[in-house]
Amino acid sequence: MQKLYRASLTFKLQKTAKKPVFGSNVINALSALLAKDKFTNPNFFNLPVPLKELQAINGNLSAALATAISGKQLDVKVAVLQWDAAFTLTANYITSFAKGDEIFIANTGFIPVKNENITQPKVAASKYKTAVNNYTYSVS
Repeated sequence: MQKLYRASLTFKLQKTAKKPVFGSNVINALSALLAKDKFTNPNFFNLPVPLKELQAINGNLSAALATAISGKQLDVKVAVLQWDAAFTLTANYITSFAKGDEIFIANTGFIPVKNENITQPKVAASKYKTAVNNYTYSVS
């Protein structure tokens, strides 16, 4: 079985200051693609996060970074969480819509990859506990 291309999620690992630049590139690429493929791919307009909302989220992150100098780090954390969620949904949508087409993924501003591992912290197995019928079980 051949591995198909998909949109890379490595943008989530970028430094916070670089995320708005990446976001702007994706928004510009999607805008151009949507304008071009308006009639040939009408289903492509069903983005999980509408383009205007992506622009607002990207702008919120830029604004939060600008105000972080005055010590409002919580605003940045919230903006990063919103940004990561919105662009992850969009990347996953692009992956499913592209059906492995490397050029289409690249034209949306995302990086096409075949194989990618993003490491996530693993929780110790002993922390998984459940109670069923008054008995407590832990997975180890």
